[in-house]
Amino acid sequence: MRYLIPRILLASAAALSPSCSSDSDVPYDPSPTPFTFYYCSNRTGNFEIYLSTDGVSEQLTNDPLVDSWWPRASPDSSTLLFYRSDVADRPPTGSGNNNYGFASLWMLARGTGQLTERIAEGANGWSTQGVADWSPDGTQIVMAAQSMPDGNRWHIFVTDALGANATRISTRTSFYLDPSWSPDGTKIVCSAFPDGYNGIDVTNLEIHTMDADGSNELRLTTDSFRDHDPYWSPDGTEIAFETDIDPTFNGVGRWALRGVTANGVTVRTILEDGQINTLPQWSYNGDVLYFHRFVFGAPTAFRIARVNRDGTGLAYLTAGGSYDDSDFAHTNFMYLRSGGIATQEDWFHFEFPDAVSGGSPYREPGYFANEPTRRSRGR
Repeated sequence: MRYLIPRILLASAAALSPSCSSDSDVPYDPSPTPFTFYYCSNRTGNFEIYLSTDGVSEQLTNDPLVDSWWPRASPDSSTLLFYRSDVADRPPTGSGNNNYGFASLWMLARGTGQLTERIAEGANGWSTQGVADWSPDGTQIVMAAQSMPDGNRWHIFVTDALGANATRISTRTSFYLDPSWSPDGTKIVCSAFPDGYNGIDVTNLEIHTMDADGSNELRLTTDSFRDHDPYWSPDGTEIAFETDIDPTFNGVGRWALRGVTANGVTVRTILEDGQINTLPQWSYNGDVLYFHRFVFGAPTAFRIARVNRDGTGLAYLTAGGSYDDSDFAHTNFMYLRSGGIATQEDWFHFEFPDAVSGGSPYREPGYFANEPTRRSRGR
């Protein structure tokens, strides 16, 4: 049986809008927008990869038969990693990007424009694959996949820089999701069920770290909430993540941004205001978090927002539109995470769930068989 990755269930804007008021008092302030970043958009009908330079977008992929999504730039900026899935394989009520059950991993050479498929759909005995992330030195890629030889559970795999020689590093019989690297490349942070738990209740998903080879696993959070999408701060001291603090609200839940110290000693709330705030990404200096946000009752769907590390200064970076611009990616984010010198063009990457034309969000697949697709995130 094939498991699926959870996304948000927002059957229609009308189903959510009456519940809460808008946040018209939150300013729209795109002044710190980056000179250059990657993202995907379905403004042409299917999802394609774009490069935005000083506000001008250049379409990098062009195939109306497939959705292209989840761009990730290599540390030297020479190669763009992303996923593709056939438009014909979209779920009837699902999205085009983040269709991990039909995904293949591709690379785009930025100098020549050459496209190369690196991990085909179904390769390595995987029934699904996704959320690939370059190591800070560019020699490895970490990703999550469901492995049929391993009971079709989600596990963490590491490949070489070309997506070959996949090696499973997660060691327990569990579910491992959302991997990303520490700034120095020696550790991986992820969401996983804790040791000793063998069920599928997603409220047991906790933040864990491990060495890059899967050893020395450490549980950082212990709570009754669903924790996802952890990312290390550039200085390595804290990990930001998202938590479903009210999973029954309006069928989609209320999501908060939280942080945990790298040793798991202190957990704090960054932003919890009764809305959907998910997928926190750090600024190059660690002072700001970028994320996607949905406000119940607002006239727009998901928008990109920012907030200071202490939870103050909430503002929007995008004005909102009738199509989806998602999976934003730093043009050289891993270089920053490895301690490089930041320029004004150095920015961030973030993803947010999709919304149908006109601003009505729609459902995407879920992590577990028969689970309602109520995950409010962009992975």
